[in-house]
Amino acid sequence: MDAQNVESYLLCNYRRSLVTYRSVKKFSIRIDSVRLDIRYLKTCRSKDLIPGFLWFKTANDNLRSSPQYRESQRRLLNAEIDYKYQHLNNVKTSYETSLNLLKERCPESIFQQLQEILIIVCKPILDKKKETIEKKLRALGYFGELKPNVDRDVVKNLSTRVLSDDEIDCLAHGLDFGLLPKHFDNMNVAGHIERFFQNVTSIYENQKLLRKDMKKKDVAIPKGTRLLNSNELTLAYNLRSLTDSFRSQANRYLKQQHFIHTEQKQYYQLLKQLNDKSIVVTRPDKGRGIVLLDRNDYNSKMNEILNDTTKFISLPDDPTITREGRLTRLLGRLHAKGYISQEFHKMARPTGSNPGLLYGLPKTHKAGVPLRPVLSSIGTFNYSLAKLLKEMLSTMIQNEAIMKDSFAFVKELRSES
Repeated sequence: MDAQNVESYLLCNYRRSLVTYRSVKKFSIRIDSVRLDIRYLKTCRSKDLIPGFLWFKTANDNLRSSPQYRESQRRLLNAEIDYKYQHLNNVKTSYETSLNLLKERCPESIFQQLQEILIIVCKPILDKKKETIEKKLRALGYFGELKPNVDRDVVKNLSTRVLSDDEIDCLAHGLDFGLLPKHFDNMNVAGHIERFFQNVTSIYENQKLLRKDMKKKDVAIPKGTRLLNSNELTLAYNLRSLTDSFRSQANRYLKQQHFIHTEQKQYYQLLKQLNDKSIVVTRPDKGRGIVLLDRNDYNSKMNEILNDTTKFISLPDDPTITREGRLTRLLGRLHAKGYISQEFHKMARPTGSNPGLLYGLPKTHKAGVPLRPVLSSIGTFNYSLAKLLKEMLSTMIQNEAIMKDSFAFVKELRSES
């Protein structure tokens, strides 16, 4: 059985399955076709293009160039997208019903073959549909790619808040894409460049030597004094020029993008709507996705975890500063005795420490959706020290039962064969 003789094969061997197979094929094509329509419409919306079917006659032809006419077209476009989503859900229901019926009427091996054949049979039809849509976009003056399809199933709404289709798309889209920032952080860039310059040069050590020498000579140290050799001066000048150029281009690019992409503005509006204090937007305990929970439910489950006295106890005060000071003094003593290097001491020494942050990840695969508590240690007093020790110990420990990633696994398999 193949794509050429599938229907004749079913007619001879599984007559009752033939009609069901045709239904599955029809609904499968419709699903992908509607998805392509949605991508086309959303591409038009994001690029501020108006499809031909939204140009309607008015009593006064001059109204066609008015803002009100344009706004009406945009509203109709949004309504059409909403309708397409409703139609898609209806077709999905019919498809699943037909697919389950087909599974009942033929053996498992035949069912698997039919699914593979369906992909082959439907592909030319969908390719033609996609080509037609691309022609429509080119006719509207757009020569880019279709707006990427978004898997809306990655969003699990377990809250009482009802999400619109656009809000679901916005959340699902955020797993793979990010929004452009509204403003360029000049100070942040300058700080990173300054840090980079210090790391690639010996300016820090030279600065210490200069201050030490000036103190010996009992000379007042001017504020902000720097000692640079000719190479460092050249590097500093080049970095300054590159930084200024980068900042200028980044600001110009941001202005252009915010002016061109209406979709960015729409996403910002949707994110404002989703900034709802009554819900919590997080990720699941396992897998990839986005989960929405009612904040009251989330807080109740977290309090239940914290009230477990076998795992947590309440402290009268915050010991973070005390522990930070203790670790700082210990590192200072180790450095003074030569047990650790200047670089290690500098990187491990804590400053501005914060207590750990406890949050919960919903176990969506379990009944009642319990939370798995996670204690984030980022910014705690011993976080930097732990990172350094991990790097040192990881080179000493060899565990043959652990694979770094899937690429290492494939490499291991190839080496064995």
